[in-house]
Amino acid sequence: MTRKELIISVLKKINMKNTNQVVETFNKAVQDFGDSMDSITREMSSDIERSNKELEARAKKNKENLDKIWGKRD
Repeated sequence: MTRKELIISVLKKINMKNTNQVVETFNKAVQDFGDSMDSITREMSSDIERSNKELEARAKKNKENLDKIWGKRD
């Protein structure tokens, strides 16, 4: 079988149904990936928000402790 005949044979086996299935499968994979990325982004955002709150609380506590040691500054 020549290269041209092989290509024609493969192209005859590919039909719109197969093509549609491939496109639908690819589309679902892309959507699933997008959903996963959204979930990760939300999780990271909440972690950053929680970390910022803890940092603010720690800074406030440190300031209070320094004020106890050195007295309040104006």
